[in-house]
Amino acid sequence: MNFKTKVTLIISFLICISLMAFGVVSYMDTKKNSITQVEATLKMASRSLTDYIDLWIANKKKSLSSSARMLSNIENMSESEIKAILKETTQASESRDTFVGIESSGIMIYGSNTTPKAGFDPRKRPWYIMGKTTGKSGMTDIYKGSADPIDLVAVMAPIVKDGKIIGVVASSFELTHIVKAVSDINFNGGYGMLIDAKKTIVAHPKADMLGKKSILEPHLKGDAEGFIEYTLEGSDKIFTYKASTETNWTPGISFDKENAYAFLDA
Repeated sequence: MNFKTKVTLIISFLICISLMAFGVVSYMDTKKNSITQVEATLKMASRSLTDYIDLWIANKKKSLSSSARMLSNIENMSESEIKAILKETTQASESRDTFVGIESSGIMIYGSNTTPKAGFDPRKRPWYIMGKTTGKSGMTDIYKGSADPIDLVAVMAPIVKDGKIIGVVASSFELTHIVKAVSDINFNGGYGMLIDAKKTIVAHPKADMLGKKSILEPHLKGDAEGFIEYTLEGSDKIFTYKASTETNWTPGISFDKENAYAFLDA
């Protein structure tokens, strides 16, 4: 083999090595960019869910605030007048029931035909305490109903007259109602979840998960949004979330990690 041939072979070999190295670097760079793009897409989906939930809750709060204004003279209204407003609020908010507690007397009035139990004091209920403490409309975490011992959440608003809170009006919702609001959105391979401030599951596609503590509790530390990897029943999952601005809840979407990064195996 003459010198020219040797030089040609060496150059060819070096070119092949360079091309292979370039190919590996390009693949790794492309893979990294693809992963970043997928994660950005998942985060965008969770932001869309939170925006949807916040809009849904804001509309409920608006309805209750309107009812609270209509009840500002509640101490001089007849029970039939109060019930008419409560029934209308139930229809407008598509809630399970609407009720009001009066600060001065501790009287509880339902929009439905439900009768308060003897000795019942609405001023000790979570929705009343929240409305009186915050002085503004809001949504509670999960609590047990008084008339029916089931898991509920409530949207409430304080009734104010002359700068003083004279009562609180609220509408209750079963968790299945919240689940339906979440399931109205298609997440392309994932499912939506809602977790309240106590890290209890408010909405989940599996009914037996409702009202239970979320296994994500240790990972949720008050960040405005996040990307969590976890394992559930032997399956690797990804949970992306953006905290709600209308409540203390954390809406998010859970994806199967394998499906989310399926392109890596292509």
